[in-house]
Amino acid sequence: MENFVTEGNKVLIIWCPGTPLEELQEFVSQTKSKVGNSGSVSLENSNQIIKSNHDASSVDTILSGFLHPIIHNNILLAEALRILSPGGKIVIQEPVVTQSGHQNLGTCAELILRFKLNGFLLQSPDCKASAVSFELRKTLSEQYNVDEVKVCQIIGKKPQFEVGSSMALPLAKSAVNVWKLDDAVEEDLIDEDTLLDESDIQKPQVASLKVCATTGKRKACKDCSCGLAEELSGETVTQKVEKSSCGSCYLGDAFRCASCPYLGMPAFKPGEKILLPNN
Repeated sequence: MENFVTEGNKVLIIWCPGTPLEELQEFVSQTKSKVGNSGSVSLENSNQIIKSNHDASSVDTILSGFLHPIIHNNILLAEALRILSPGGKIVIQEPVVTQSGHQNLGTCAELILRFKLNGFLLQSPDCKASAVSFELRKTLSEQYNVDEVKVCQIIGKKPQFEVGSSMALPLAKSAVNVWKLDDAVEEDLIDEDTLLDESDIQKPQVASLKVCATTGKRKACKDCSCGLAEELSGETVTQKVEKSSCGSCYLGDAFRCASCPYLGMPAFKPGEKILLPNN
């Protein structure tokens, strides 16, 4: 049993059916001698531990599967974590196989993973092979129908807090980066009134806004047809009245000749500006 219990500890021993009564009584007697009069030792059947409804955080040490190694499923480990006091120790012994894939037994690595997932902290980095008798090894092989079986021992403890407890995290407030200007520093600001001249705020003349429709410049282009050349020279632009040489161009396409420049245009009156429909 090594030094798993000390004087004054409240110890819970979990055993399974089939454990010899004489061995169980001797194991309890050895444990009581170690905890002394100030401690206590109690027994619990592995199949009845859930129904017994033990008080939470009521024991300091749990010894499970010592006389006859048992499988510690998630239900059993969760109940053991609830019963154990914060910082308390748990020592389990469980039969394992060397290769995964067995129907009932797992490997040492799978046992460690199950132990951690149920909330326990390992005190040793790996499983420790427990020395068992040849008769017990043979009994386990027949019980789980496996040729080679080992017994691994894991020592762990419950974290230093109660199950379901919570605490506020001291989260530091992040400093807000704000641009600050030193009041003592005088900035040279530009007067916006000095950015504009008097000519910039004068209303432009209408004549200066006249530009060529082709080049976008105020100078008329060669062979100007938009009337800018006449306007710049001060001449009056007279509207050229179109005249038909045959006299039938105004009537529509039905009366126009094949070379008529008005083909495709609607009918119009002589001297009327031709307007095309929107559609």
